Amino acid sequence: MEKLSLSDRISRAIKQYPNDPFRLAQELKKLLRVAEREKDVYNIGKLNLNLAICIVHQGRRDSIIPYAYKAVSILETLNDPALLSRSYNLLGIAYAGQGNYQRALESYNKALKVIRGRKKPGVRKITLLNNIGDAYFSMGAFDKTLKISQDCLSFCRAHSPDDHTAIVLYAVNIFDSYISMNDFRRGQEILDEVQQDAEFLPESILLCGYYIRMSCALYANGDPIGGAKYADLMLKLVHAHLDTYEFHSVTVRIVSFQLQIGDFERARIISDTLTEYAEKSGHALDHIIAKRVLGNICYASGDYDRALSLFKELNVLYEEWMTEQKTMQYEAQKSIDAANREILKLMNKVRASEEKAERDPLTGLMNRSALVNVTTEFIEKSKALGKKLGGIFLDIDYFKEYNDSYGHAAGDEAIKFIAKICLDEESQNIKFFRYGGDEYFGVILGFRDEELRKLAFRISQKIRASGFEHLKNPNGQRLTVSVGIVNVDMKKSGYTILDIIKYSDEALYHAKDRGRDDVFEYCFLPDAEHEFRRLESNAKAE
Repeated sequence: MEKLSLSDRISRAIKQYPNDPFRLAQELKKLLRVAEREKDVYNIGKLNLNLAICIVHQGRRDSIIPYAYKAVSILETLNDPALLSRSYNLLGIAYAGQGNYQRALESYNKALKVIRGRKKPGVRKITLLNNIGDAYFSMGAFDKTLKISQDCLSFCRAHSPDDHTAIVLYAVNIFDSYISMNDFRRGQEILDEVQQDAEFLPESILLCGYYIRMSCALYANGDPIGGAKYADLMLKLVHAHLDTYEFHSVTVRIVSFQLQIGDFERARIISDTLTEYAEKSGHALDHIIAKRVLGNICYASGDYDRALSLFKELNVLYEEWMTEQKTMQYEAQKSIDAANREILKLMNKVRASEEKAERDPLTGLMNRSALVNVTTEFIEKSKALGKKLGGIFLDIDYFKEYNDSYGHAAGDEAIKFIAKICLDEESQNIKFFRYGGDEYFGVILGFRDEELRKLAFRISQKIRASGFEHLKNPNGQRLTVSVGIVNVDMKKSGYTILDIIKYSDEALYHAKDRGRDDVFEYCFLPDAEHEFRRLESNAKAE
C-alpha cells in the first residue's frame, strides 16, 4: 500500500471527524508532532490553522490565539494566500473573543489585503466584511455594522440566493444593530424577510440564534404568544451547543419581557439554562449574566432577600471578571511570546536544514540548487539599487591529469583548498558555489569593474602561490586556475543569471584557449558586440 503524504493524512483526518472537534484536535496534534520532526513548515502552518478552527468549534474562546498566531506567523513566509487569509481571519476571531476588537479589525483587514484580486481567496470577502461588522458592533459603532450587514445581505441575495446560512446570518446581524438602536419594528421586519431561509437551516447554533432573536422581536412588538413560541424553540436547541455566548444579550432582553408579563416559569427555565452554561464555561462574565438574570427574576417575583444576595454577589463577580480579562490578555500575550520563540526555533532549524541541503558536503560551498535562490535575491537588489551584478567562473587547470598523477583523494584536497580560498572571500555581497566537479562560480553584487578584476586577480594569485605541486601543468608545474569574469548592469540590460553564467563561462574558456592560468573579462561593445580582455595585472609569475 502506498504511504500517504502528510498533507493527505491531514485531509483524511479532517474528513474523518467533521463533527467531532475534540477527536479531530487529537489527531491533528499527532500530525503536528510529525510535521515538526520533519521540519515541514508548510504543514506546520496548515495544522495550526486547523487546530484553531477545531477550538472555535469546541467553544473555547480563550484558547484560539496561540494556534492562530502561529499559523499566521508561519504562513506569512510561504506563498499560500488562501491559507494565510484564513489564518488572519481566525486570528481576528481570537482577538474578538478576547475583547480586543481593534486588533481583530487589524487582522480582518490584513486578510482582506491578502485576498485582493485572488480567484481562490480562502476566505470570501463577504465573510471578512461580516466579521469586521461584528467587531464594530462590539465597539458600539452600530451604524457601521448595520451598513456592512445590509451590504452583505444584498450581495448574498444577488449572487448566492441559495446560501440560506449566510442570508440568515447577515439578517441576524442587521437585527442586532436595529435593536441596539431600539428599533424593534425594523428588527422584526428583517427576520420576517428571511423566515423562509431559516426553514432550510439544520438544527444549528445559527438557527438557535434566529429563534431567540425572533422571540425578542415578538415580545418587544406586543406579541407575547409568538415570543413564547420562539423562546421554547430556542430552549430545545440551546443545550446541544457548547458556546451560546454570542446571543446572551438578547436572552437577557427576553427574560425582561417575560417578567413584565408575569411569565416567571419561562424566565426561570432560561435562567437555569444560563446558569448551566456558565458552569460549563467557567467564565466570570457568563456567571455575571446568569446571576443578573436570576436576581431580576427574584426581585420581580417578590423574593427581595434572594435578589439582594445575588446582586451583592454580582459585585464580587464583576471584580473577578475584570481580573479574568486582565489575566486572559496576559496569558494571550504569553502565548504569543511563546509562539514567537517556537517559531524562531523552528525557522532556525529549517534554515540550518535547508542550508545543509544546499551546501556541497566536500567543499562547504553552496551547490547549484542554492544558486537560484541566492541569485534571485541578488538580481532584485541589483535592480533596486541600480548596481552591477558580476559573475566569476573558475576551473582547475589540467585537473584530470592531476587526478591521474596524485589520485582522487589528493584531487579532493585540491578542490577543498580552492573552495576555502573562495569561502574566505565571501561576504554579504559575494557568494560562491561549487558549479561542477572542479568548477566554481561566484556572484558579486555592487562591485565596480575594477573591484571585480582585483577580486579575480587575488583569487588566482592565492591559488598560484599555494605550493600545490602539479608536475603535468606546464604553467610552473603547480596548481593553477583559469578564470572568466563579467560585470553587468542588470537594470539597463534585462539579462538573467543564466546570461551572467554564460558570459563568464565564455571568458573562462577564452582563458583556457590562451594557455590557461589566466583571467579574462567578457566586455560589452556597441552594436551587441563583445570582446575578451586579459587582466594586465595577472601576468604569470616566472
